[in-house]
Amino acid sequence: MKKGTKTSYLLKGTPSALLVLGAGFVMASSHDIRAALGMGAAVLVALLLSSIVVSALHKVIPAYVKLPAYLLIITGFVSLISMFMQAHFPEIVDMLGVHLAALAVSAVIYRDAEEVADHNGEATSIKTAIVTGIFFTVVMVACALIREIVGNATLWGKPIAFMQEYKISTIAGVFGGYLVLAIVMAIINKITKLHHHLDEEEEN
Repeated sequence: MKKGTKTSYLLKGTPSALLVLGAGFVMASSHDIRAALGMGAAVLVALLLSSIVVSALHKVIPAYVKLPAYLLIITGFVSLISMFMQAHFPEIVDMLGVHLAALAVSAVIYRDAEEVADHNGEATSIKTAIVTGIFFTVVMVACALIREIVGNATLWGKPIAFMQEYKISTIAGVFGGYLVLAIVMAIINKITKLHHHLDEEEEN
């Protein structure tokens, strides 16, 4: 096994390219750290459960019905996650709105099902789902910390007194969300290029 293979599924293309696929739910949940953690948990569980089932069943599902079958599996798990969160974390569900249900058609979750779980065993699928879910959770929490503290002068929904006069409301809005996400993507790109450069030097 070549060095770096352990992350090849997560970084298929680049991490920033993967972020583009999940930009919708990242943007929807990065205004508040509670929403970011809630969406991160939902993404992780949806990835994990759908990957396990797809990996177990991909050999018996005919090729011509794989797309609707995988979407049905993902939709089922997202619906269960949504109902569970509605019962136990209604405040977070209200923050996420329709974006939680939209996970059912997320390109990130379908990509893991179609490109990873459909071609690998349960062990690889589980590993990839966990790494991908943690990656998105970290990104969403990082964006939420910036947007909530700088944009709203709050943390976990509670006001930060000394920040009230210095908050930049634009950061909490849509434009600010895209700006923060762009900055985070630029940082990830830089780290990724450095990582690849070091790997190439070691191989040489």
